[in-house]
Amino acid sequence: MTLTRGERRALLCLVPVVVSFLPPVTTWAASVETRVLGLPFLVFWNAFSVAMTAFWMTLAFRIRERGDR
Repeated sequence: MTLTRGERRALLCLVPVVVSFLPPVTTWAASVETRVLGLPFLVFWNAFSVAMTAFWMTLAFRIRERGDR
């Protein structure tokens, strides 16, 4: 299976999404004692990561569509 140029670029956009949910990153976020918007940092980190997933997925879709033209 060969990936097109647009698909390769789109996959690179999804790296931050995967990294933000990996155990070393979430373990680090769990160890932070700060509160953000009244939430423990880990809860804020997970909510932020979910929101950024939508952004990165949209960006990946647009890059893929543009790269495949």
